[in-house]
Amino acid sequence: MKKIINLTKAFFINSSREFAIPFWTIIFPTLFFILFVSIFENIGNPNNMDFTIGVYYEQPLEGIVKTTFEDIFSLETSNNIPFKIREYSNYNEGLEHLKRSNINTFVVFPENFNLLNLKFFLSDLTVPNLQVYYTNDSASLYAKDIFKVFIDEVNIIMHTRGTEVNLIIKEEILGIEEKQPFRYRDFLFPAIILMSVLTVAVFNIPFEFSYNVEKGIFKRLGTSPIKGNEYFLSFLLSHIILLLISLVILYFEGYLFDVSSYIYKPAFIFYTFFSILVILSVGLFLSTLYKDMSSAGAISQIIYQATIFLSGFYFEVTNTPWIIRWYVYFNPVTYLVDGMRKIMTNTALLPANILVPVVWMIASVLIFSLSYKGMIYGEK
Repeated sequence: MKKIINLTKAFFINSSREFAIPFWTIIFPTLFFILFVSIFENIGNPNNMDFTIGVYYEQPLEGIVKTTFEDIFSLETSNNIPFKIREYSNYNEGLEHLKRSNINTFVVFPENFNLLNLKFFLSDLTVPNLQVYYTNDSASLYAKDIFKVFIDEVNIIMHTRGTEVNLIIKEEILGIEEKQPFRYRDFLFPAIILMSVLTVAVFNIPFEFSYNVEKGIFKRLGTSPIKGNEYFLSFLLSHIILLLISLVILYFEGYLFDVSSYIYKPAFIFYTFFSILVILSVGLFLSTLYKDMSSAGAISQIIYQATIFLSGFYFEVTNTPWIIRWYVYFNPVTYLVDGMRKIMTNTALLPANILVPVVWMIASVLIFSLSYKGMIYGEK
């Protein structure tokens, strides 16, 4: 055991001395997360959005109420406000368009809303509440909040025309209310974790194995007091330690960026370690394919780039052309990153999120086990 600990320490120190290994495993994913959140989360900024608010009148507006709302929300003057108005003659059609995201928010002026005209004279009169429907989509939430700001403006206008009249909005969300709205940082965080693991599995492990084969280091193990299984275990542990350091730093970064609290749930942490085991197993399998450093470099780049861009890391990939979509469904990382996101959104995992990675892990470990002896004795 002491021999394994000392060997693991030696491997870890040796890897850490090369700047490329800690950079691509730890520093690059950290910087990548900051860069992508800074760029793409701003796409959801309300200043960069065009909002459409659907309006349905159960009864045509009259009097002061009509002139007040027409001054602010009419189709003719809607260019002066940060959203477009779309009027509906059918209540169900408006709700259906909201569900399909054709509009961002749906506002219903209820029957007897014109009683607001009498509120100036009868202060005890009850006026029906405005009904505002929205969804969990970030654009819908922004549109709803902006609409509330303009209702506050209407309250001020009403106050200047008579006694104080407070319009009250009754909000209703369509869908599952307890879910947090989508944020790109939540979408990206699982991908950044797996990017770090992929760096180790696709580059670090195969490169070091290829180097050892090319330099004949494995052949010399037979004449040394170090056994093959001790060498392999120490080698693997050194990379796992590097990954754990990366994981701690990424979690600290996630805390600073206020990533969804679901990343601290035992289910997410367990699935993360399951993903690490699967991807490292695939990395061991890749090690059996390379005979020298040049082939390792070329093939690893192709596999790495194809995987990070065709596994749904940064955007949806299920609608890609079939000429490349086969890789989306073939590689296990697609199912792993999807599984991590399902846990973050409190959604049940599909059987494929477990079965496909497990098949890859078993097959990779089996192939590597059959090839390892040949690698040790230079028969690769």
